[in-house]
Amino acid sequence: MASQDTWQTEFYQKFAQKSPQIIPFFKYLYFVILLFMLIGAWTYLKNSRVDQFFYTIGVYFGRTAVLLLGIVVLPGILGRLAIDIKITRIITLFRRQLGILVFVLAFCHYQLVRGISIYTGQIPLSPRPIFEVMGTSALFLLFLLFLTSNNFSVKKLGSWWKRLHRLIYIAVWILVLHTGLQRISIWSLFIGIFAFFEIISLISDYFRRRLTSTRS
Repeated sequence: MASQDTWQTEFYQKFAQKSPQIIPFFKYLYFVILLFMLIGAWTYLKNSRVDQFFYTIGVYFGRTAVLLLGIVVLPGILGRLAIDIKITRIITLFRRQLGILVFVLAFCHYQLVRGISIYTGQIPLSPRPIFEVMGTSALFLLFLLFLTSNNFSVKKLGSWWKRLHRLIYIAVWILVLHTGLQRISIWSLFIGIFAFFEIISLISDYFRRRLTSTRS
């Protein structure tokens, strides 16, 4: 056990030391993803139809966003369950950047899969299937978190910043509905597992705090 903790600690420290060099990489990644989305939009407008290649990549953007969202909420779940896996601290190092990446991927997913088609009149604005409404709702919540994922917002919002970012709990469950109402797949099961343990961790943390306050 000691040796396992040692290598995890060393691995974490290496990432911590390299974080100033790693963080700028995320900005380039955001740019590349958004540029791809803009090229896809231009192709849609030029051909007046949905390009299957860009549509397919848009689908994978959404799946990647779901995968990363599970990774982003994992440290919080483990912390509330009092489970210490040191290697997951690497996620905490880049949680803000990963959270922004989740939004960028989700935003481009929406634009390539539905948004551009709606804007160009290829599909009607309404009525939309319930799973799409759920997806748009989750995207709106992620947009609020994206807007406040900066030091200025942390300083100005104070204690309200943490309260606002608890919307991530709701976003996760909305994504369970977004993926599950389409069909039961590995992605709906994946985010469903994280949503389940999120609730378990919140309940566990609540009773632990109550027990602590009672003893004191």
